[in-house]
Amino acid sequence: MNSARLFSVLPIDLAFAALWWVLLWFSRRRDNRRLRNGLLFLLLINSITGALIYLTSLIPGSTFIPGLARPETLLGSILFPTMAFMPFLLMFNGVVLIRREGRRLSNLLCLAAGLGLIITPITAIFLVATLNVWAMLLAMLMFCACCYLGTFLLIFLAQTMVQRIWGGRRAVPHPDVIVVHGAGLINGEVGPLLGSRIKGAIDAWHDEEALRPGVPLLVMSGGQGPDEPVSEARAMADYAIARGVPSERILLEDRSTTTRTNIACTRDLLAERGMVDPQVLLVTSSFHAVRTAILASDMGVPWAVAPARTAWFYIVNAWLREYVAVLTYRRRPALACAAVAGVFAVLYALLALGAQTGLIG
Repeated sequence: MNSARLFSVLPIDLAFAALWWVLLWFSRRRDNRRLRNGLLFLLLINSITGALIYLTSLIPGSTFIPGLARPETLLGSILFPTMAFMPFLLMFNGVVLIRREGRRLSNLLCLAAGLGLIITPITAIFLVATLNVWAMLLAMLMFCACCYLGTFLLIFLAQTMVQRIWGGRRAVPHPDVIVVHGAGLINGEVGPLLGSRIKGAIDAWHDEEALRPGVPLLVMSGGQGPDEPVSEARAMADYAIARGVPSERILLEDRSTTTRTNIACTRDLLAERGMVDPQVLLVTSSFHAVRTAILASDMGVPWAVAPARTAWFYIVNAWLREYVAVLTYRRRPALACAAVAGVFAVLYALLALGAQTGLIG
């Protein structure tokens, strides 16, 4: 790469990086739980990566290092193997999860995603190879759907990073109330997943109790399922009491059955106790943190979400499940993309019909 091209491109990347950083700063100040932060963070990383790749061209002898002379080659050499192995990694994770957790429908998501990443491009190639105009239309619509799902996945991943960097205890360093979201009981007892959430909340409670004795409260949030002998809140409270938390410092919210009702019922419980605008920290599993933060933002409560540790073999499948759930929350972008794709499909169909009937030359 010649120096003229380098110094003509580098300022553009740096200018865009500065722009995305400023927009991200203002967006986070307003609400760091919104998905727009993920989009801005993704654009920022893209600009910084572009600038760094071009700067490597200043290294003496960089033309002899594969990829440095052509940044697109370097990016391709990183992305292509990653994408090629991704389906097999997902299927491997799915098999491990099924062997450890059983053949429940919710545990099949990783395996299904891996198979889908293999079957979809093969199907699209087959459709294009037929040279049939309608098959090619179907292949293009499949491509549009994959582009939308892939872009949303990247934004969701970027928002996960935003929450890890600027959310949780950094957003609410001194919580008055620490809320633990339930996760289902196993034979009436707290399982490893829920136990991890409670331990994370107890650690935060101890930290704040050391600074402000008698101030922080723990709220155990979770109702009673049809197959549970006690409410999740009661079992969670007993778990915390057995680990040294005084019972008088624990509140039970035992009516909720979903993440949305966890937040709503806890908000009502705190209001009944006369707590006005308390600093609240929600503690849930790492894979569940982004969706919980989005819901809290949608419901207008200024609460931060802290992630608890999750077993490695479980987190990918659960994270994909959360991604699908957030997709259902954000229907407008999907409808807009579907409308654009629909208009394109109609125009394509009209042109194809016109060509077949001889109306178009």
